Amino acid sequence: MNARCTLIFTLATLLAIGKTAHARTYYLMGEEDKIHLDKIFREIDKLNELARVEYTYAAVYSIASNNFVNESAAGVSDILEMINTFWWISKHYKKMRKFESAEWENFTQLNLAEAQVFTGDKGNLQSMEQIYLKFFGKDDLISRMAFLNQFHLYTCKTPQSPQQVLYFFYVNYIIHELKAHALVEWSWLLLRKFGRGGSIEEEQASRAAYKRRTEGTLPKIKVLMSQAERSVWRCDPQEHQSGVTYEEVTRLLQGYVENEVDLNSDGACNHDCGYYNSAKNEGCFDNKFCSEQPKCTGGVHDCRFVESSMQICQAEKNSSRRYEFIKYESGLVHGNEKPCASWLTSAKSWNRWLIMECSYCLCLCDDQSPQSDRYFNLRPVIADVDNNRVVVGLRFVKRNRIFHLQIQEGELLPLGAINETTLLWKPVDSYSISDKDVSENVDYHTLTYQKRSIDLGDLNAKINSVVTGLRFRVFGAHLQLEAQFTAVEFESGKLVDPKKTSHWISMGTDQPREKLPLMDAQVSTKSSVLSIPYPSDNQFIEFTNTGFIQDAAQRTVPFIDIQDVVSEPPVPLSGIGIYYKGQNGYGGFLAPRLITYDFTSYVQMPTWESMHFKDTE
Repeated sequence: MNARCTLIFTLATLLAIGKTAHARTYYLMGEEDKIHLDKIFREIDKLNELARVEYTYAAVYSIASNNFVNESAAGVSDILEMINTFWWISKHYKKMRKFESAEWENFTQLNLAEAQVFTGDKGNLQSMEQIYLKFFGKDDLISRMAFLNQFHLYTCKTPQSPQQVLYFFYVNYIIHELKAHALVEWSWLLLRKFGRGGSIEEEQASRAAYKRRTEGTLPKIKVLMSQAERSVWRCDPQEHQSGVTYEEVTRLLQGYVENEVDLNSDGACNHDCGYYNSAKNEGCFDNKFCSEQPKCTGGVHDCRFVESSMQICQAEKNSSRRYEFIKYESGLVHGNEKPCASWLTSAKSWNRWLIMECSYCLCLCDDQSPQSDRYFNLRPVIADVDNNRVVVGLRFVKRNRIFHLQIQEGELLPLGAINETTLLWKPVDSYSISDKDVSENVDYHTLTYQKRSIDLGDLNAKINSVVTGLRFRVFGAHLQLEAQFTAVEFESGKLVDPKKTSHWISMGTDQPREKLPLMDAQVSTKSSVLSIPYPSDNQFIEFTNTGFIQDAAQRTVPFIDIQDVVSEPPVPLSGIGIYYKGQNGYGGFLAPRLITYDFTSYVQMPTWESMHFKDTE
């Protein structure tokens, strides 16, 4: 119907019913019509509880517009067009719903009804068909959105897993299909009351188009969701900030210069530096360089000889470093040479009894001093399952020199939704290793030269279980993550008897793990390229020192990423994990990740029968 016809019809209607006539839409419809529309409204309201439009479209737009995707320009344009269409439909839908509860001029309602059944390109009858063809039909943009999985390395730029994006996209698509069709159904009913209804063929065609579109989307979205990545993790920030985006294990293994004479209880110099693989400081011969630096009170490991004469720039006393740099007589430098702000000390190997050389060795010091933050919490961290809370987010925090994996919890609602008003970062146990009744290997784990490995990988639940807690355990010399899972009834959103169904799952010990090597690494934050995740399955990594040449082996890597790892909107988790991300030649970061609940089997659409659509006879 063109604009001229619409104007003529509107004027005719005003003359017929009077300019001041008012009515509620429901007064103009029969009881059966009201029941019919109410069923559609209830389906929309139910789905709205799951929908998070602002999150989903922002996530899709963010990825689609990413420079990593060549076809992004067309995809972004289509998504923006879809968002505008959905906004137009929602605006009209809200207006229609207002007609239920208040009296409006009949011509206002009739104008809205006319707009819905207008057959032009921008009309309601055509708008959803165009979106369907672009995303699920001939253009198949929804499959191109599967680049979420292909380019999962970059999905850390969004607050959702690729499967979440697809799931919430689908929910919102179905909501707007329902809204659009509710508007059309309402419009035919209203127009018919004024003798302006469409032909039976038109009404039947619009219903057939709705059925065809909705039935055609379900199989495709399920296949894509079943293939989509479900992990949520964090990219490197634009700027690394100590204590804000990352923390460090400090003074675990640290470059340390010591003369071999002080590594023997008898004060002899009978060996070369390589002999001292595991030793300790035994004294300070003749108050040489050893008297000018803090003593290593722990183990001394992996010594090596570099050159006989060197200058050592020692760090400030409040620094976690021992040295800023070491410069050898040949000009070789270990670390970053710069004007020495503290004091520069010389150390030179010397001969004893002419034939015996007492060499200065470059070693690693494992010193459990008050400056060494090397502890991991072993106490379990459990969500408030008695109040139906589940784990929805993770982050590392450091309290009193102890690293904790902190959980964000939220109340689980029906159909996998989370009550966002209940979101809470559960406070960590702020104890100290020196507190009374706090025990090593019970409350905390201490990293040492012999025990500094952490296992990498994911812990996944069985079907119909969600994450409700976590803890670290020590297996052999390895720190290992465990997760607590609790059975859940998805439809009601209720945890099933947590005391009986909650159980712990560990990463297992049935197959050997391969070491992910970090050798001669530069400081993690010096990389100019974003970190990427390394494979984690059956892997482990050791905390170790930075490279001797790169940093005089003064810092411990990997660093620990302390950014919040959460999804928006929050969803229950079917798994959690620990992984390593970095770039070749750099220390990288240890970080947690989320495995979002698998919604594939719950992807449904309202059935034709449940809404009792009736055909016009």
